[in-house]
Amino acid sequence: MSFSDEALVATGIAKTYGATCALRDARLTLRRGRVHALLGENGAGKSTLVKILVGAVTPDAGRVEIGGAAASLGSVPQAIRAGIVPIHQHLSLFPELSVHENLSAFALADGGLWARRRLVDAARAKAWLADVGLAVDLAAPLGSLSLGERQLVEVARALSLDCRVLVLDEPTAALNAGEAERLFTVVRRLCAAGTAALFISHRFDEIEALADDISVLRDGRTVIDAAPVGRHSRYELTHAMLGAGVEAAVPRPAHRAEPVLVGRGFGGARDGGTSITVHAGEIVGLAGLIGSGALELAAWLAGAASGAGALTIAGEPIEPGNRARAAALGIAYVPADRHAEGLFAALSARRNVSVAALGGLARFGWLRRAAEAERVDPLLRRLKLHPALPDGEATTFSGGNQQKLLIGRCLALPGLKAMVLLEPTRGVDVAARAVIHDAIRDAAASGVAVLVATSDLDELMVLAHRYLIVREGALAAELPRAAPRTVLLSALSGSLAA
Repeated sequence: MSFSDEALVATGIAKTYGATCALRDARLTLRRGRVHALLGENGAGKSTLVKILVGAVTPDAGRVEIGGAAASLGSVPQAIRAGIVPIHQHLSLFPELSVHENLSAFALADGGLWARRRLVDAARAKAWLADVGLAVDLAAPLGSLSLGERQLVEVARALSLDCRVLVLDEPTAALNAGEAERLFTVVRRLCAAGTAALFISHRFDEIEALADDISVLRDGRTVIDAAPVGRHSRYELTHAMLGAGVEAAVPRPAHRAEPVLVGRGFGGARDGGTSITVHAGEIVGLAGLIGSGALELAAWLAGAASGAGALTIAGEPIEPGNRARAAALGIAYVPADRHAEGLFAALSARRNVSVAALGGLARFGWLRRAAEAERVDPLLRRLKLHPALPDGEATTFSGGNQQKLLIGRCLALPGLKAMVLLEPTRGVDVAARAVIHDAIRDAAASGVAVLVATSDLDELMVLAHRYLIVREGALAAELPRAAPRTVLLSALSGSLAA
């Protein structure tokens, strides 16, 4: 390809936050008509590089060129005017406004009191929606659309901005397979028309299905630069991300002992509802397609959701929905959405973990900070918190390290008997995933009963001692650890009888 094919070139990008060097020599070349995947473990610098490209962060050093000319991206609006449009994992839309108003958001922002007069022409808005395969009512509230449809509305809005570079930052993290493929079809169509796309994902299958080129960041440096997808094996890419080989883990043998976590009659159906038992020392995998009710069932088992049925921990009854009582009896819980339900964003990493044990760390109503550090800091070291700054605010850490804090909070719970984990490694890199998996295995080996609800079959197969399949809010099948992937897929789809 010639230089004229280069939509964006970034070279020598560096950025430091205090004592933390986020980027030291990052480079990236995006070409028109191609999807470029960016890989790297959490903390490698991906988020910082993306923030620089979309104008949200100013680099300390380096150069960015757009269309062969040097660009100064001092703000997000400036980057958008230059044709760089971000599509984030957490959408930047307004659910209370109509689809039409969301498509007109940039015009509305400049419209003052007469903003409604600046709504884009309805015919143009419908054409943008048609370009991404959507036929929805412009007057409908955005919040009435599915998450996948809202993601496509954001892409449609990008079409209104003379988009040269589309930045997709983990756009499929909350989408099901059908919604993700619909998004990929739109991205392919845009690239066929000459747009360049930067695609950040942790999922190798997505990268292999969508991307043309791939770059890898490690410790703020580009270690694989614009290699064609397929040149490097998954093992080689993992090695590039981590700087070391990664062995495929297998579940440790379970020594099933007494029942610990028992739920009876979930859903209150005429057939008695769904019942689940998790024994001390075992890891049970709970799986179901989007909308199956698997996550709702797991939350109920943790005492985090109300509903019909009876719940006990080590024989002690718990009223469904009484999360405080469940925690007091030893049920730790990681919700599916760490941002909305898990983290205390304004608190430190250490405090996010210690909240599980504050009762034992306080004296006369005052927190004993030395006791807090003594209890929590070894957990943070064991979980390889990066950077190793226990006093750092939770929001300053990468997604994988934030997820480690939630796992650490579980391990810090006094009298821990059971862990209920919803999507425990969603949106984290392979290194954080391995650390979290090891912590889960260690907890089970110590006698903790573990329930993992996940849509990731690979995660199920390396962790679980047995699988419970949920369909339509009820337990549909139980399978042994030895069940092959094909059988799991059949059970999930409903083509395998219980």
